Amino acid sequence: MERINEKRLFSIVMYLSLILGALICAGINRMTIAGMLVQVCYSLIIGVVFMTLLHAREDMLWAQIPEKLVYLFSFSVSLCLIGAASRYHIGLFWLLPLAVVGYLESVEIKAVTFGVLMLDYLCNAALVHKDINLLVGYFIMAAAIVMILSMLRDRKEMPYAGVILVALCIALFVIRCGFQSSEIFQQRYFLILEISSLVFVAVFSGILQIVCGTAGADSASDVPEMSPDVEAGIGPEPEENKRQEPEASVESFDMMAYLQDDYPLILQLKEEDTLYQHSYEISRLSGLAARELGCNEALAAVGGMFHEAGRMISPDNYMEGNAVLAEQYGFPEDLAAVIRQHNTGSEIPKSPEAAVVMLSDCIVSTSEYLRKNGKRGAISDDQLVMSIFTNRINKGGLDEAGLTDAQLDTLKAFYVAHAFEI
Repeated sequence: MERINEKRLFSIVMYLSLILGALICAGINRMTIAGMLVQVCYSLIIGVVFMTLLHAREDMLWAQIPEKLVYLFSFSVSLCLIGAASRYHIGLFWLLPLAVVGYLESVEIKAVTFGVLMLDYLCNAALVHKDINLLVGYFIMAAAIVMILSMLRDRKEMPYAGVILVALCIALFVIRCGFQSSEIFQQRYFLILEISSLVFVAVFSGILQIVCGTAGADSASDVPEMSPDVEAGIGPEPEENKRQEPEASVESFDMMAYLQDDYPLILQLKEEDTLYQHSYEISRLSGLAARELGCNEALAAVGGMFHEAGRMISPDNYMEGNAVLAEQYGFPEDLAAVIRQHNTGSEIPKSPEAAVVMLSDCIVSTSEYLRKNGKRGAISDDQLVMSIFTNRINKGGLDEAGLTDAQLDTLKAFYVAHAFEI
């Protein structure tokens, strides 16, 4: 589906769903024509606000939605359910869109999704059944779902998240019943429905995180071992892009010598144009990422420059070639370790510098591979970066790199902002 047709389809289906939800609300509550028009107008206004936010700033939020058809389907179902919720108890099924965006890094798309759902529920359900306690409970529950899904770092944490959400759901139900045991017993079937629907939303989000969160990441884990054909899609660097040399501190002066234009291995790399352009970009990106973390920028930049230099002498086993070159040129152990550890097929990173070289290589190579195969437009920058981080974290590839959660978040934001500038 072409981009323009996809956007048009999304808009049409979304507006129709909003109108249908309003009509369901008006119909089951036997409203007058005037009342029905009020509900439809509310829904259309919400739709205009939603679409404006979605496509503002050159479709920034639109690009952050990984599975647009899944997102559209979940929203369409939810809007219809909200209409029904004006008279009937439907549990938490109408929070389904939060499951689609909950695992994403983008705060903006989560906030917009949350806001639109709550506004529609307010207009097409809460103002009709006038149960403020229920509205407050759903607001807290929706906010909790977004926050807890956002904090998940690993699939192993999903059961704990589920327990927390179920406990919160029960607590809110008891509060809503005024701590009256008779009321709790009378409304027990509603509690069962809410817990069941919550579990469904959580499981749906988990499935999406597994399927979408690792989409493209499997190929990323094998990128360093790909044939030179994959790297052939890397175009030459524009002349206006000058090397951003790492600043030479006293500690990094000796390391910087490896990046001088007249260094023998640099001269040898330049004879392999495609390999040099790729190595140059990984060096640039790794150095900037290390600077962002406050670690050894020069070490990361040099490690990035020579991370695949072994291809020149051993195309079929470049890691073995790297070892030969490291010994031949007398690389210090910390540099040899970064070069050796960037490919987790041999050894996982044991330093932040090795980690940023690995991540830079995976992100750049995967992006170029997808672009060469005409699939780059189907995945946003945010999704590509997150898929690689998720893959590496789940496989333990960053367990020994010495990076804190805060540093990982810093790196994610850095790569989304800077990995695709060229």
